[in-house]
Amino acid sequence: MQLFTYSFFYKLLYRYGNIPVTILLSVYAASLAVNLDKGVVYIIPFVVTFLVIYLVNRHYLMLYKILPSKIEADEEKMVCSGFLFHKQQVIIFFKDIVSLEGGIFHGRLNGVMKIKDGAHNRTIGFYDKITGARKLETLILSKVDKKIYDEIVEKLGMKKEKPAEKK
Repeated sequence: MQLFTYSFFYKLLYRYGNIPVTILLSVYAASLAVNLDKGVVYIIPFVVTFLVIYLVNRHYLMLYKILPSKIEADEEKMVCSGFLFHKQQVIIFFKDIVSLEGGIFHGRLNGVMKIKDGAHNRTIGFYDKITGARKLETLILSKVDKKIYDEIVEKLGMKKEKPAEKK
């Protein structure tokens, strides 16, 4: 089994990064709230600040559900553990993967990559900052169904075009 984990910094960032951001934005929103009676111009930044707080925390709640801190992979499955709110292990067999989304699977260099398990209706995710990320991505792509692989290759624009026929 190959082990993939995050460094201490990224584990801390992906688990608790929303806390300092929320605190700082809340202090900023409080200072805007004090000045709301001074003019209408303070309403828009006040609303935008709360919108940013909501979006950051919604993203982190999603990460808490799908982001393991440790992934062990072999030729037939991935064993994911170290979730924040539950201590169970999630086992995903490569043959059960029904879709790959985000990050490199959608042609972006970074971002959370999601793997959907159709047999158990589960989703796990990982970032490209996990140690050996390229190796894990390659392993996943080499073991998934050919149809899913072809979809990813097509999204990446790596599909070879057929040579032009001669007349």
